[in-house]
Order: sequence, then C-alpha cells, then structure tokens
Amino acid sequence: MKKIMIMTAILACSLFAQSYKIEKVQGTVKALIGNSEQWVDVKEGTMVSSSTVLMTDKNALIVLSGRGIKFTLKPSAALSVNSLKRMTIDELLLALAMEEILSTPAKKKDNKSMNTAIYGTNESGAKTAAVPTNLLGDLKLNGARQLAENGFKETAILTAKETYRKYPDTQKNILTRIYFAEQMMQLSLFDEALAEYSQIQNLPLNDPQTKEVHEKLDFLKKKLSGM
Repeated sequence: MKKIMIMTAILACSLFAQSYKIEKVQGTVKALIGNSEQWVDVKEGTMVSSSTVLMTDKNALIVLSGRGIKFTLKPSAALSVNSLKRMTIDELLLALAMEEILSTPAKKKDNKSMNTAIYGTNESGAKTAAVPTNLLGDLKLNGARQLAENGFKETAILTAKETYRKYPDTQKNILTRIYFAEQMMQLSLFDEALAEYSQIQNLPLNDPQTKEVHEKLDFLKKKLSGM
C-alpha cells in the first residue's frame, strides 16, 4: 500500500486539473463529470475538466482543445479527458507498475464483470440507464485506440491496461490485445510486450493469430536474451 501511495504522489505532480474547451459536437455526446454516476449531454463552447469522461454514440464525434492539444473523439468511443497528455517512457513504466500492483488482487477474484450500468438523465430529469458496464469497457478501448492513432501511444497503452483491469471482460478482446501489445513493441517496451503476448497466447486464437503471437514471442525472447 505504501508503494502505491508513493507512486501515486509522484504521478499526481503532472496531473493538475486542466480545462478543455468543447469546440464541436456532432450527434449525441455524453459526459461523466468527476465522481458523478450520471451522464449528461455535452454542448459546444462549454469547458470540461480533466476528470471528465466523454462518450460518443455510433454517429457522433466531439472536438476539444486545451493544453496546446486539439483532439477529435470519433464515434462509439469513451475517453477520460485526463488521457490527453504526453508521457515519458519512464512515467509510463511507473504507471504500468502501479497497474500491475492494482491488478494482482483481482486475480484471486471472479473476473466476471457485473451487469451494471452507469446512469444518465433524460429531458424530464428522470434517471435512465445510459450504458452497461461491459459496453463501456469496449468504448474505452476504442477511445484508447484513437489515442494511439493520434500519437498518444503512451497514454493509450496505460488506458488499455487500466480498462482490462476495471472491465475484465475486455481482456477477451483478442484483436485489441494484440494491437496494444504491438504498440508496446513500437515503444521498445519489450519486457512489457512479452508479458502481454504471453497472456494473449492463452486466449482462443485463430490460426493466423496463433502464428502471429508465437512469432512475436520468439522475437521478444531472442531480443531480451541478447541473441
């Protein structure tokens, strides 16, 4: 616990609250603000903090800017605004170590996600189920992938790992697991990539996926052994 607190304190130095301006909203975009459990509609011109989670439906997108960054979140995705930041490799490794510590107790528990939902409000103010937890995990992985595609590979990897922990069913998403393992390799995080591919090989892969994963494992083992 002490180790987690120290790591958290170090990372927190770079995570001061920042505001972002909503430049454009197309379609239905929802926001989960702070510790709230209710999704609210997002409007152009408003400001959101780094503690906000944004979610787009299948026909929506949102453009936001802040901290010298302009980012477009495309359809069917969810993203924590705090993910829109640059990280060094050392910061990423520290954050991944924290994720490993946080994930360890979960291995002793039933990893089935609860069939719960985050709630929203309709126009009359009534509470309505907005998105099942399992679906939110998939949307967050889509958001993480969009981060990687826009040059935020470090925070994308961290977001994916955090999503696997918080939404265990997403660990079965083979294509996504392979995608982010490849992102680790591109950043020369060979130890981390080896650990990821070692887990992926235990999933129900098809023949091409099995071949790809075994080739990556062979490459990484040789790379790390100095061959």
